[in-house]
Amino acid sequence: MQRVYTKKGDTGFTRDFSGKLVPKDHTAIICGGKIAAVQSAIDAASLFAKGKERQLLEKIQTKLWQTSAEISHCDRKCVVDPVQEEDLRRIEQYIDSLGKPPDQFVRFRTKKAVAYNECRIRARELETYLLKLLRKKKMRVVVYKYLNRLSSLFFMLAYKAGK
Repeated sequence: MQRVYTKKGDTGFTRDFSGKLVPKDHTAIICGGKIAAVQSAIDAASLFAKGKERQLLEKIQTKLWQTSAEISHCDRKCVVDPVQEEDLRRIEQYIDSLGKPPDQFVRFRTKKAVAYNECRIRARELETYLLKLLRKKKMRVVVYKYLNRLSSLFFMLAYKAGK
């Protein structure tokens, strides 16, 4: 019988996307886990999204998956749709289309708003971990900028959903 566990990670090592054996506390592995956490939160938010909003979330998930592969130094076979400047512009345009941000503290009290706020919180946490890779020049600046915009996007989606 095939099992979900392999016992190969019992010594504190795992393989990254490229197949390289690395410690589980390696920055790229931690960031990959943080990306998975953002994707999980987006899965929950997607339950409430429709139309263009849902398409946007699906595109973001693709870009996150590609980012995870990119920071793990996966070759071009698995990084086929990396974050580009155009993706950053699209996110910024979408954020701008959501209207003026609030000028005071906001609490989120609807299920959809709470789901988007959870995405925001996880995206912010991811940003802090990715900063280590950015400082070491182990990730492209445009990728960091894109991920930085995600927290703003999710905040505005939460704000809009809570109105």
